[in-house]
Amino acid sequence: MACTAPLPGIPLFGGWGTTGCARNIRCFTGRMGASCIQARKRYGPSAVDGGQAAPMGEEREDKENIMNNERAASKTNGMAGSGSLSRRAFLGVGATAAIGVGALGLAGCAPQASESAGTSSSQPAPTADDPWAGFRAEEYAGSASETVDVDFCIIGSGASGMVAAVEAAQNGKQVLVLESQENPGGNGMNTDCCFSFGSPQMEEGCAKYGLTVTPSEIIRSEVELYDYMVNPLLWADTIAHSADNTAWMVDNGVRFAPTTDYYAGNMGKTPTALMWEDSFFSGGECMMKPLFAAAENLGVETRTKTRAKALKTSEDGAVTGVYAETKDGVLEVNAKVVILAGGGWAANMDMLAEYGGYDPEAITSMSAAGSMGDTLKMAAAIGARQEAKARGYMFGNMIEDLTTFSLPQYHPGMWVNEDGDRFANEDCGELCHDYTGTAVGAQNEVYVILNDAMVDEAEASGNSPDLRKEIEAALAKGSAKAVFKGDDAADLAKKVGWAGDFEQTLATYEEYVAKQFDDEFGKDPSYLVSFGSGPLYALKIHQEIALSLGGIITNRSWQVVGEGRQPVPNLYAIGADGQMVYLGLYNLNTSGGHMATNVESGRYSVKHAVAHCF
Repeated sequence: MACTAPLPGIPLFGGWGTTGCARNIRCFTGRMGASCIQARKRYGPSAVDGGQAAPMGEEREDKENIMNNERAASKTNGMAGSGSLSRRAFLGVGATAAIGVGALGLAGCAPQASESAGTSSSQPAPTADDPWAGFRAEEYAGSASETVDVDFCIIGSGASGMVAAVEAAQNGKQVLVLESQENPGGNGMNTDCCFSFGSPQMEEGCAKYGLTVTPSEIIRSEVELYDYMVNPLLWADTIAHSADNTAWMVDNGVRFAPTTDYYAGNMGKTPTALMWEDSFFSGGECMMKPLFAAAENLGVETRTKTRAKALKTSEDGAVTGVYAETKDGVLEVNAKVVILAGGGWAANMDMLAEYGGYDPEAITSMSAAGSMGDTLKMAAAIGARQEAKARGYMFGNMIEDLTTFSLPQYHPGMWVNEDGDRFANEDCGELCHDYTGTAVGAQNEVYVILNDAMVDEAEASGNSPDLRKEIEAALAKGSAKAVFKGDDAADLAKKVGWAGDFEQTLATYEEYVAKQFDDEFGKDPSYLVSFGSGPLYALKIHQEIALSLGGIITNRSWQVVGEGRQPVPNLYAIGADGQMVYLGLYNLNTSGGHMATNVESGRYSVKHAVAHCF
């Protein structure tokens, strides 16, 4: 039967009392600090690997080549690999098989081709006049070379998709997962934590700080941040189910740290982030590999290099299956339930430009290669509702010619724009690193200003290892576009080419340093440090998009909605495709909230479907 019934509301549980939290945060390393850098060395940077971990000890690729490859690839429309980089493979998995545990080792990885779907399509490409061309069922009807019948068809094998697959299989359903890339895992491979509430891990974690955290505290913090545009009931459900979701993950082999904490030890408003057991960015090892194993043991079939392209519907508008492209032709899937878990669109530069207003020449993407927005287009082609306000992003910052991911988290530096004018308090990322990304995005160009002592301190703190060596190497090339050195303010301004009066900007800043008060932007006095009279460096930073969030409008049960906000029967959107709790920007008020939404939406979309679609 068509699945349209809403899920009854789940009441909040209580008993956590009141809270008090006063912390003095002083940390230069932040998310991309020393522990993160060690994880990068172990698992590889996601900007290289498309959200999939690299073999231990494998050297990082040249960043400039990565950026150039990404920009070139993202300008090609059509195929599943058209917006991806050349990525290192993480898992040796066949194109048509249940995911084998033996194929999940880190050894023997080989480069992954950018056209990773392995398909060739004769379908029309989207155009300005017809943005959904190539994503309509009628373009594939009658052309299938293979047809299969399943209970659940899940599009995407990232965190939310695999949670849904395991949950559905545990409910005795036949499950097929379609993955456009050669290897499964998507953005789930380089995650680092999951919000947990009411669990033994959370209770012990809060006890370390002498805190009692309430559901209302978290919900109010989240909805106020987005001016009450998010539905508080989504957070209420996530919190109410959190302890059980945490236990479910542990039961399925996911490996966590013993207790919750603040993100990176100091970020976020509450110590409710349950980190993975190994390190930052170890989601591949600690979460995804156990979920792959659980799915295999339950008989879930996963087809990689299989790009879902269109939703089948009946005359009454109910979704009845999927058409997908493979190297062998068109696959037709008849399914009682279809779940969209495609990971968003952050690997698609055209969609980042259209949806987010980003300049493809001024940003890079570290999102998984398969996050091309296909699921959004498939949903839109059948009338699913989408709204610009529902689109959010996770941000980072990069500097061409340097490998540091975290220099904007070094707060004593000064930021100036294309005119040489200061524009923000440079410690804005202290609570949430993503704020540095939005601050950068508000200007045409942004430069971090450092002196020699600051370079040494940032390097010694673990914030940016090898920073001086990389700066010197970039300057020695003579062709660096983002690294500049001047003998003084006037010389630096001349070399960079700032139109404004950088000398006056620096002089004003030194006045703030002298009186230990930032009159303009309120920077914490502990970070107001003099630049002295020595050489100065200007390092041009640019936004790096880590992940897109939302876009497909869903209800409380994760059903995709269409006209009049009525559910589209048998269709759900989960994870980055359908979450509705982050608008415009991910935040760390409740650290690990997106992963918690992945788990919540993955499990409870299936629970709703099992109750109403069969």
